[in-house]
Amino acid sequence: MEAPKNPETQTKEGITSKIHHNKGYVVLLIVILGLGHVLDEYSSLAPGMIKSSMIDEFFVSIGWKTQDEALQFMNLLGMTAMLVMIAATLFKSLQDRFGRRIIFIISAIGMTLGMVTMIISGGYWVYFGGFLISSFFIFNDMQYIYIQEETPARKRAQYFSYAKILGLLGLLIVPLVRSFTVVEGSENWRPVLYPPVIIGVIVILLSVFFLKETRAFQIMKQEREANIKEGGKEEKITLKNTFKAIQKIPTWDQIKWLTILPMFYMVFAMLNQGYSEIFMDQTGVSLSDRNIVLAISTVFVGVAYLVNGLITDKIGRKASMVANASSVIVLVVVEYFAMWAAPTSNAKLLLLVIAAISQGYRIGAFWNITDVQRMMMFENTPTKYRGTVQALAGIALFATMIPSILLTNVLIGVFPGNIQMVLIVLGIPASLVAIFGTIFKLKETVQVDITAIKG
Repeated sequence: MEAPKNPETQTKEGITSKIHHNKGYVVLLIVILGLGHVLDEYSSLAPGMIKSSMIDEFFVSIGWKTQDEALQFMNLLGMTAMLVMIAATLFKSLQDRFGRRIIFIISAIGMTLGMVTMIISGGYWVYFGGFLISSFFIFNDMQYIYIQEETPARKRAQYFSYAKILGLLGLLIVPLVRSFTVVEGSENWRPVLYPPVIIGVIVILLSVFFLKETRAFQIMKQEREANIKEGGKEEKITLKNTFKAIQKIPTWDQIKWLTILPMFYMVFAMLNQGYSEIFMDQTGVSLSDRNIVLAISTVFVGVAYLVNGLITDKIGRKASMVANASSVIVLVVVEYFAMWAAPTSNAKLLLLVIAAISQGYRIGAFWNITDVQRMMMFENTPTKYRGTVQALAGIALFATMIPSILLTNVLIGVFPGNIQMVLIVLGIPASLVAIFGTIFKLKETVQVDITAIKG
């Protein structure tokens, strides 16, 4: 005879049974989230693929700064961008009050406007303004929480990797556009940023007319309303109240370490993303060859995402973190030697392919570390606090951002004309922190039901 279910479970099952999506909506949801990730990936990575051309136009060609001086200057301005990112984390926390849908739509609008501003810029300061707008909304990553709350636990990482791969397919447009517009004697980088504007408009329209609230948020909202009807008080979800509340839940120790560890390995984040094209410029790789490298590199970012989805769901989150961090340590070095050797070698094409594969998988592997860490954070946090805890963790990252920016600038001065050596000096220790922190401080969360976390 089946044991009677407790009232809380019965209430939750009653709510869940009323919340369902038909197959047509699920397909549409995947399309919207996939295109949303195209917009996010493109807005995040494309500016780094045109950085040398942008620096030539706004700094070098007018005699304002050399390339290394421009890189240091832009890094220092990154401290200004931190204020924008802090505001972004506060904006992100609103999703626990107003829902995931509205914040997703606003984020898509913001990323699109940021790209438009960068395109129309006639000087660096307008470009930087567009970059700040785009950064604010990229930092919210709303497609992540949508995927987490709308996919089954046993395939959560795989579905997430599929959405990211779709994003990368869009990013393959970059080498194609570059091949026509960024050529010797005429480095017109602006058309590279046209596709995210078009994609952004499509995402906005589809989201406004078809996107629904996540089931996890609907369950939490209806549970909250039922509690109020029974005489309970409505809990105010604020940063302060949430911080106090999560310290009392069973998974607090995990949330704590999932917040602390990224403070050390995220020192590598900006370098991982934005300096690969600059490195190719420094090693003397031609503009046409750079398009080949960028195309192969982008494909292997996707390979890293696909492999990560399988490892994360079938073996576990911890195995994924260790495997990805180990890949970064090896490949950042392989990329260095292959890229420097390629331009003057008789085996130039082979070395460029090795460098491109290493570069792509290294970029993807590091982002996999951050994605799995965020996934584990979601899998340790109750739904009603999930967005706010994500915001608190984001704020904690800023404690190490200023020191990391200053350290990066010092290292650019120590290794002039060799940005990849800066990646090696910072990337290897950052990855080691991820490996040992994962092994000794984190617990496995594979196949956790995120709607059942207590708190």
